[in-house]
Amino acid sequence: MNKTVQVTDNSIQLMEDSERRFRALVNATSDVIYRMNPDWTIMHELDGRGFLSDSGQPISDWLTRYIHPEDQDMMQFAIHNAIRHKKVFQLEHRVLKSDGTSGWTFSRAVPVFNDQNEVIEWFGTASDITPRKEVEEELRQTREELMASKRLHEAIAGSTPDLIYVFDLNYRFIFANKALLDMWGRTWEESMGKYLIELGYEPWHAEMHEREIDQVKTTKRPIRGEVSFPHATLGRRIYDYIFAPVLDEHGEVQAVAGTTRDISDLKLAEDALKQSEDKFRSLTQSLPQLIWTARPDGFCDFFNHQWYEYTGSTALESAGDGWTKYIHPSHVKPVFEKWQEAISTGLSVKIEFQLRARDGTFNWFYVVGNPIKDESGIIHKWVGALTNIEERKVVEENLEQLVKERTHELQRSNDDLLQFAHVASHDLKEPVRKVKIFTNRLEKEFGQQIPETASVYLNKIYGATDRMNNMIEGVLNYSTVSNLEQAYSEVNLNEILLNIETDLEVLIQQKGASIRYATFPGFEGAPLLIYQLFYNLINNSLKFAQKDIPPVILISSSLFTETENTQLEITLSDNGIGFSQQHADKIFNTFTRLNARDQYEGTGLGLALCKKIVERHNGIISARSEEGKGSTFTVTIPTKRF
Repeated sequence: MNKTVQVTDNSIQLMEDSERRFRALVNATSDVIYRMNPDWTIMHELDGRGFLSDSGQPISDWLTRYIHPEDQDMMQFAIHNAIRHKKVFQLEHRVLKSDGTSGWTFSRAVPVFNDQNEVIEWFGTASDITPRKEVEEELRQTREELMASKRLHEAIAGSTPDLIYVFDLNYRFIFANKALLDMWGRTWEESMGKYLIELGYEPWHAEMHEREIDQVKTTKRPIRGEVSFPHATLGRRIYDYIFAPVLDEHGEVQAVAGTTRDISDLKLAEDALKQSEDKFRSLTQSLPQLIWTARPDGFCDFFNHQWYEYTGSTALESAGDGWTKYIHPSHVKPVFEKWQEAISTGLSVKIEFQLRARDGTFNWFYVVGNPIKDESGIIHKWVGALTNIEERKVVEENLEQLVKERTHELQRSNDDLLQFAHVASHDLKEPVRKVKIFTNRLEKEFGQQIPETASVYLNKIYGATDRMNNMIEGVLNYSTVSNLEQAYSEVNLNEILLNIETDLEVLIQQKGASIRYATFPGFEGAPLLIYQLFYNLINNSLKFAQKDIPPVILISSSLFTETENTQLEITLSDNGIGFSQQHADKIFNTFTRLNARDQYEGTGLGLALCKKIVERHNGIISARSEEGKGSTFTVTIPTKRF
């Protein structure tokens, strides 16, 4: 009986010790922590740390709940070995994350023994290694692509009878294939880094090729020619050669590549050779990309190795229209329609779409397909290349997000400035108002007692306070015009001009002015802002009228089409004092004055406000003038809001 109590007490103690160790481990690590019963059929507890979902209570379906279906058999096998040998369990495997996606983890669990060396439970931790596995997969794919590209280049360069070589920008050979080395009768070590003259080329021959290399470097265009050269064993032969630029990522020439073909026995087949060379150039220019060719009717009959490496497909699966099943479902229709249009018109095809990789992921590609035509314009072949632009797309998305964030910050700043403008205008108006009130009281209370000089000073104070009040109103109008929510509707400019004439009636009569205009076409805009625009322009013409000459203001309009949008051009001309044309842009700046304040009143904000209103309507405003001969203002705005 005592022995049973002692065993029970030991078990309770072991459980308490186990619980304390588990809690200590949870607090000491950022990894996922879990506890399993001896045969791993029950998970007592799991702290997922946001990577996996917490278990909350003992569960028996932990395998299907947390382990990726494809890795469950491997997991059970590793567990079986660990239980059998009472050894530490450790395994890299995929898991089902808390957000529903899959990820990778390195899981390690150690057995906990009792005094009889029996496993009473397992303590385990799991580390998130998803980023590492993704990088490893990318590196693996990159290595495979590089090795495939290298094997392809080596196979092409080593198996062809053509001479393939590369010059650096100093005319030295930095690559030569076996066929060229055989022609020279030299080894690789004897040839690399050597100039043409050092490899047996006659002086005239070497100088000619150096000039051609310079031409390719300058024009960035291929050059073609024929030349004779003595073969090491076959004697003098005739060769057809092509020099082509090798461009770096910035579009600059970093080397000049060449191919040379012995045409001594093929002179009678020059036409066939030309077609072969055209196809050869098209393919070699696209070798780093996914290459395809198609028959004139659009049947795709060839894909290069990179295509099969990327898609994981076979030649049979991709032939004909089979390639379409690797395109993202939402892009299949537009891509296929674009391809059919190119086949029917004989024009190049260019389009962006997402292409499925062998691992099921999608990357953005840009495809260009060109027809190969003979001299009569008949298409004999289509050749195309797909370029991976996934990185560019990511940059564009990041840039778009950055623009949204900056726009939000700018809007918040504008709102703060608008609030400041309202507060500042109220605070500035108050002292101006008090100056006017107390100046008025001085004049009323002291009346005739005020000396003549003091009256002059009081009048100056009145004028200054009026200008200050106008300046405050002008600043407020200028600062708020871009932020006012104005309803856009059909604008009746004739009605607006009639209202302006009514509001300026006294000034028009004082000046003896006349305003002449015909009927204007309707357009979409904010009527209140359009009123303010032409009020300021007309008031400006009245203000800067010539002395003793009645102002005449002419307003006309015309319509024209620009980039599929109808534009309305409104011209306002006057016979005022004008200004020098060199100030035509300056007058639309804030607080700009071309004339003395004691001669012409104003805040220097009227025309600046006009420019802001026009820009609010997606338009432009300009001015032309000559001193003493009046001014002309031209407003151009779209008739429809966009």
